[in-house]
Amino acid sequence: LAPAHGAPRATRAGASDRPTTAARARGAMAPSRPTTARRRRPVQPHRATETTTLIDSSDDAPSTSAGVTDVRVRTLRDERDIPRVATLCSAVFKETAVPLPKDLADDDVMRDVAAFFETRYESAMIRDLTGITTRNLREKRRCENQTRAEYGRTKARATARELAALQRTRTSVDQLTTAQLREMRARITDEVELELDRERRAPTADYLRRSRSRRWMQLVADAVVPGGVATGLVSTPNGYGPPAPGTREIVGSATLQACVPDAPLPPPFPTSRPYRSYLANVAVCPEARRVGVASAIIAKAERVSRLWGFREMWLHVNVDNPGARALYEGLGYAIVGEDPPWYLDRRYLMVRKFGSGGDVVP
Repeated sequence: LAPAHGAPRATRAGASDRPTTAARARGAMAPSRPTTARRRRPVQPHRATETTTLIDSSDDAPSTSAGVTDVRVRTLRDERDIPRVATLCSAVFKETAVPLPKDLADDDVMRDVAAFFETRYESAMIRDLTGITTRNLREKRRCENQTRAEYGRTKARATARELAALQRTRTSVDQLTTAQLREMRARITDEVELELDRERRAPTADYLRRSRSRRWMQLVADAVVPGGVATGLVSTPNGYGPPAPGTREIVGSATLQACVPDAPLPPPFPTSRPYRSYLANVAVCPEARRVGVASAIIAKAERVSRLWGFREMWLHVNVDNPGARALYEGLGYAIVGEDPPWYLDRRYLMVRKFGSGGDVVP
């Protein structure tokens, strides 16, 4: 499960209606399976930049989302939403489970052991995802505040120089005409832009750190789901009651960040390749699948990538997940690489390049 530079190894999730032995296919778009005793593979603890690509679009998967309406994708800004996103993702990612063999599934002791580890696995994932998302969100806010403060200081210095020039000529601001005030404002703006351009051309380590931290975003999809969303409510599985009609609930999420998904070696090995826009951790609850939630999340991520200045967006898909691959290819993504043979879960690296109008570049 060794991650690439900012583009960690993807865990498995979800499956279509194929046999359980094919549950290796990752995904958040397949129908949920009956709860059975399962054997878990060990999962490495998540680090602050680790993410996972999880989408499944099996065309033969029946829709379980009748009546889902008003799907909207937004940016997560309220930390109170983080626990709900973490529990939703952990419930979807838990579909990576490999069922116990039949000769062990009939053993009561083995079923109890599997249920114990399943609970510990889910709890650990919830804790890790909550901590990672909270840290990244707070770091992004802190870097944005630092950037705004630096911009304010630069503008204040330029304004002070203009006022000093007026004092040398014994001229008051009140004596300036509207045209002169506009010229002074234009000179201040030009000086600020020149200072920012110099910083971009010769970036410091602090500038690069702030830039990377600001290029992180947790996307959340919410919708009105008849009967409510029970997926991920691990703390209240028995006392859950459907919400009031018309209540919006979180039905999916994804992580967009700047990283190096095509690095030949995972961190901490250095790489000279540029940072790219990378989408990961896409999860959709079973109650809202097959209604375009994943496509809406991807479309939102592509718009944000263009606003960040990127001309392409990258993602990973498991080699043994043809449904997800078909979804990506239908959206214009093309395979540009593949994980080395020694990787446990081999993936295709896919990219979509944008034209001037957001079209795919052949």
